[in-house]
Amino acid sequence: MENKALRIMMETISSKYPDHTWELVSERSIRCIYRLLRNDSVEYYVKIYNPDTLLEKIRNFLSPRTLHEAYLLKQLQYSGIPVPEVKEHIHRKEASALITRAIFPAKGLHEVEKDAQIRIMLGMCVDLINHGYHFTDMHAGNIILDEKDTPFLVDAYEIIPCRRITPKNAASLLAQAANIYNLSGKDLDPYLSRIDAIADPGKLKRRIRSLSQSFRNARVKRWIRRSFREGSFSCIRDNGSYLAMVRRGLTLDLDSVMNAHRANISLRNNVYKFQDKTQLSRVGDYCVKSYKETARLATPYAKRSWKGALTLLFNDIPVADPVALVLFRDRKSMLITKALDQPDLDVLIDSEYDRISPDDRQRTAKAFGSLIGALHKRKIYHADLKASNIKADLSGPNFFFLDTDRVEQRRTLSRRKRLKNLVQINTSIPLRVSRGDRMVFLEAYCAVTGDDPRDMFRRVWKLSSGQEVVYRTLAGDRVERWDK
Repeated sequence: MENKALRIMMETISSKYPDHTWELVSERSIRCIYRLLRNDSVEYYVKIYNPDTLLEKIRNFLSPRTLHEAYLLKQLQYSGIPVPEVKEHIHRKEASALITRAIFPAKGLHEVEKDAQIRIMLGMCVDLINHGYHFTDMHAGNIILDEKDTPFLVDAYEIIPCRRITPKNAASLLAQAANIYNLSGKDLDPYLSRIDAIADPGKLKRRIRSLSQSFRNARVKRWIRRSFREGSFSCIRDNGSYLAMVRRGLTLDLDSVMNAHRANISLRNNVYKFQDKTQLSRVGDYCVKSYKETARLATPYAKRSWKGALTLLFNDIPVADPVALVLFRDRKSMLITKALDQPDLDVLIDSEYDRISPDDRQRTAKAFGSLIGALHKRKIYHADLKASNIKADLSGPNFFFLDTDRVEQRRTLSRRKRLKNLVQINTSIPLRVSRGDRMVFLEAYCAVTGDDPRDMFRRVWKLSSGQEVVYRTLAGDRVERWDK
């Protein structure tokens, strides 16, 4: 970002504030933010917008983005909404800068407890709506607290003054907060009652619920896209023979792990799966899964698994933690995840079910049903949702999903697809698991999804009855029939 326009802008600001030192806060391709400090205190924030395309340069020359934000900050301040005070605006050719007085000392909204975050963010949403403002970028990073815990909105560019706030505006703003904190309609009720002139709170809640799911899906897809470039989630490694995305913050000798996996496969050592398409082995604390090459225009198998694992991870669904994705030039690929020591769910049930107390059986079935319900409520479909693809720990109980190359989050998830998943589970669980425990599972599932549990039980049982029950044990695969 260091170019002539930026240098001139920084020199101009430095001449106006000669007693201040600069500290970089964040930097993107066309925007950077600095703190200006004096006597070890943060006195001002500087936001510099420096476009790089000809069209954006012309636009910013004619109508600077930072000038628009300065206007919005002053308008919000006049309305009584706490925002940083605008110190001045500077415009030099295509570059522009906004200087605001710092809220100091201050802390980010994410630094306080979750209940306080929810209260503060929803309160800010209500204030904006009641003063006639819509906001399309509401998140914790745009709110800070001063030493008295007064919340300030610090990024106003996406603020939209409205002559009249519509229910759609209100629902969109509140859905952003509901999405972040996974809030229910009951959580929102105290705040909806404070919004002026809501004719139908129930309809507004339905709008919020629908928009919240859309926002969640869009956010997850955005985070997944970001994982393929250098950033807060991934470090990119490119040595000519492969391109790798390695999760930031991990100390990983990637080449050593891959070589150890290849040795495992060659010697049949620590191998969990050996097929033509995939080979899976354990290397220390990691599981490494290598895939054969794909057709030229097809997505590499490991890339599909990486996307599926991140879809679960970013939706707070337990999954074997993704560590690295490796794409080779010959279109082969490799996925590395954290190894899980828990047994597969079907193996655990086969070996431990008779020793588990009835209460613990039902507690486990209830927890598992709630998790599958959450999966489907988030419109996530796992095309191979069998007990052998789920690790389980009864002490929680906790469950972790595996085999994620056919996991996707959809805009809608049909009942047919949900039933298919439920039948996959039902026909991969040993027959010794009673109908009562299976009903407890479905009741917990329906408590999340809103379905009728008895109707779902009848549908699942009818679809399962013509199929064999196939599962794995410590001694190998086992096949059972419902009529025996």
